[in-house]
Amino acid sequence: MATMKSNRGKRSGQAGRPTASELERRKARVMEVATALFISHGYAGTSLIDIARGAGVATRTLYQHFGDKEALFREVIFARDAAGAIAKPVVEDGDTLFEALMRAANYALEVTFRPHSIGLMRLMIAESQRFPDFMKQTAITIFARFERNIEKVFVTLEQAGAIPPGDHARSVTMFDDLVQGSRPLMTYTNWRAGPPEGEELRERIEFFIRGCYGEELLSTAHTARITLAAPAQTADSAQG
Repeated sequence: MATMKSNRGKRSGQAGRPTASELERRKARVMEVATALFISHGYAGTSLIDIARGAGVATRTLYQHFGDKEALFREVIFARDAAGAIAKPVVEDGDTLFEALMRAANYALEVTFRPHSIGLMRLMIAESQRFPDFMKQTAITIFARFERNIEKVFVTLEQAGAIPPGDHARSVTMFDDLVQGSRPLMTYTNWRAGPPEGEELRERIEFFIRGCYGEELLSTAHTARITLAAPAQTADSAQG
């Protein structure tokens, strides 16, 4: 009898609650499967049963950690930029103005044209009538964060004396419109795929520099090197 009790206690311990890391792994898997299914089949064509089966979890687990299908769908859209996060663009010491803006342009194009972004943007467009306010607010939030990341490049360039002071938020809007043009819309609608690249992208950036800052700055955009100021030393670090 003692042996039987011991065995029962051991089995009970083995079937305990999952660890925190296991829960995170399961949630990540659910998000991966849910994203793929929503993109492939749309909101109406995807069920919680399909998601649970694909993720290898019970349907009640989805309700416990995410809520109903609409809540999980919103979670997928909110997590649009989490998968495969792209490093924010920065100005590096020794850059030329053209190199710094090219790095910002490549960031913008990578964010826009990576397959994950294209799939979720098509999903957002397709479901915009079902969730109009949610989709509008989510798009505004995502785009505002995206533009702020590029604006920091312009602020750094001004601080380094590479460009004159100005309304950098407005400049970023013009910069992104010129770099990307109608390519995102045409890609999302399958009319034309792919971002501008090579000589075309170079011409767009040079056109922006000329239009925004003038011929004189354009003439040195490929040659003048940027020197970044050293970070300010705090009192604590100065004392050692």
